[in-house]
Amino acid sequence: MFRENLKDIIEYKGLRIKELSAITKINKRTIDSYLDSRAVIPNAEVAVKLAKALGTTVEFLVTGEDSVNPEQKLYSDFDTYRKYKKVVNDLDSLPPELLKPIETMIHSAAETSKKDTVK
Repeated sequence: MFRENLKDIIEYKGLRIKELSAITKINKRTIDSYLDSRAVIPNAEVAVKLAKALGTTVEFLVTGEDSVNPEQKLYSDFDTYRKYKKVVNDLDSLPPELLKPIETMIHSAAETSKKDTVK
């Protein structure tokens, strides 16, 4: 779980491992060991450094939840990001001529849904 949460939040924040290493003063290879198939779990001191640098908590990195700040916007945005990550990546790979009609369809469906909800 730690591995996936760390990997996802690094991606969500748009950071490179090298950048996270520079911010935290944790060796890049050490961070790599938390993210690769070995899925090494860091000690508490390192986990705190990572959490602070990523604007989250150790609890969130370990469990994917933050009981201290359950309403905090970052986590709801992050949950939405996780939910639609594959769709967004797929959309990002489409050429503009295909993307535009899909975008129009999504906006139209959302507007219709909003109108139906108001009734």
